[in-house]
Amino acid sequence: MTPIRDCMTSPVISVDAQATISTAAKLMCEKKISALLVKDGEDYVGIITKTDFVKKVIAEDRDPKTTNVHSVMSKPILSKNPYILQSEANEFMLRNKVKHLVVAQGKEIMGILSTRDLISRGG
Repeated sequence: MTPIRDCMTSPVISVDAQATISTAAKLMCEKKISALLVKDGEDYVGIITKTDFVKKVIAEDRDPKTTNVHSVMSKPILSKNPYILQSEANEFMLRNKVKHLVVAQGKEIMGILSTRDLISRGG
């Protein structure tokens, strides 16, 4: 079985916590990704996903041009080290009902693992 470092998406793409949902959505489309880490200064404070857009913005009739990322991001950030196996990551993600997992070595964020990454790489 393969460790998650071999199938994660890297480098991590982030958005400022004060950016609007509209800005974050455009960045996701441009980069062809489904999640962004959220930064407040130099610190990662959360994650925002396409699911967050649907459940916390569209479904609640919030304006994406005035709603900031910080108000709808998911937190805390769930992470695992890069050496765990894909099967362990998959079990963790299922248990925690998340589709994105941050891959980190200590405080260094190395990438993001998505369910799409696991499926496309046979995890």
